[in-house]
Amino acid sequence: MTDELIFIDTNILMELLFRRSNYDLAMNGIMSLRKNCTVCVSIVSLATVLYFVESQGFDKKIAHNFMKGYKILDMNNDDYIWAEKNDQGDFEDALQTACARRYKCSYILTLDKKFAKMYGKFFPVHMITQ
Repeated sequence: MTDELIFIDTNILMELLFRRSNYDLAMNGIMSLRKNCTVCVSIVSLATVLYFVESQGFDKKIAHNFMKGYKILDMNNDDYIWAEKNDQGDFEDALQTACARRYKCSYILTLDKKFAKMYGKFFPVHMITQ
């Protein structure tokens, strides 16, 4: 039996890497995942995280090591087409949803309330709450 794939939204990565105000909430959400699941992120999340690392002058080696803890999923033209067709006002979230759908992840884990409202009708989106 293969591991269950759980897709993690970019905001969780940002909270964890930069130890932002919702760090504990994000960490609790990650720690509550089943032990035999594979935690996935998209290549878009990786690019976004590294953009902020570079723009804030942080050490890229730390960020690269941090990202190695996740399975990084690529994106393709089909994801773009799906996102364009189903864009609900946040194109990046539409791309994330398309990627998670294509890889048959079980759900997307996020801290973003809008994500669940906009894209929950297309794919399961779980909000981390206190």
